[in-house]
Amino acid sequence: ELDAAIAEFVSNPTAETLAMARETWLMTRTPWEQSEAFAFGPAAFLGLDAELDDWPLNEVDVLAVLDSGDALTPDYVDGLQTSQKGFHAIGFLLFGTDNDKTLSDFSDREIEYLAAISPVFDQTANDLLLSWTEGIDGNPAFRDEFVNAGDGSNIYPTLESAGEDIVQGIIGILDELGNVKIGEAVNAQNPFLLESRFSQSSLQDFRDNILSAQNAYFGEYPAAGTAGASISDFVANVDPTLDAEIREQMQVAIANIEDIPGPIEKTLCDSDAQPQISAAQTVVVDLFDVFQEQVLPLVQQ
Repeated sequence: ELDAAIAEFVSNPTAETLAMARETWLMTRTPWEQSEAFAFGPAAFLGLDAELDDWPLNEVDVLAVLDSGDALTPDYVDGLQTSQKGFHAIGFLLFGTDNDKTLSDFSDREIEYLAAISPVFDQTANDLLLSWTEGIDGNPAFRDEFVNAGDGSNIYPTLESAGEDIVQGIIGILDELGNVKIGEAVNAQNPFLLESRFSQSSLQDFRDNILSAQNAYFGEYPAAGTAGASISDFVANVDPTLDAEIREQMQVAIANIEDIPGPIEKTLCDSDAQPQISAAQTVVVDLFDVFQEQVLPLVQQ
């Protein structure tokens, strides 16, 4: 859908097609950020996570491509470094540095770049899907390896090893959210360190990242109507008090993030917003500690 929206803008650059491309970019972020806890497997060992979502983006990297004079083709873009062809390179081109880019600000070169970068992004996203469902680059379908953990999988010799990857994925996104996405920007009081600063939608990313951890922990993806056995079931069977604590903390984390005045790109350095930002960061880091110190040891037993 994003590829189609960008193609429409490229072929007919109007205020309406630009608005649609931007809205579709924002819509595309939601399922991606809600899957960040699953950035293991091929997302990691094939480098597809970085290809899609490398950040923070130094816009100088994108400007270097624009200034290069090289022919901007999908093959050329495919060979660029990750910071020059993922979500945030597209976001910079569509929104500008401060979500204030107008239609008249677009150069022909930027439109050519969008035309070349969009199909590469689309193909990479589909490669990630195919790596799970069918397998790519000579690798077996990762879904089969995952489902068959402990029963013939070459990657997961035990069921526990697959469960540990789920928990490590949750730990990874909670660490990134609490200590990096929020923490580094807060500590430096620098909105340039926020992930989706070009579109000023970092708060949406924050919320979706908690939902990602929740999806992984509960073994479900509500948007698709899917649910199954979960790490939550396992923890509740061993320590129901711990499971209840995690459930409550996840809801508090979402509520605290929603309480932050937005966009955070504008309010990060506002003293009036500091209590809400601090409260959100604290509960995310606390959740990270719970999974690191209490849930992971249970799965590893």
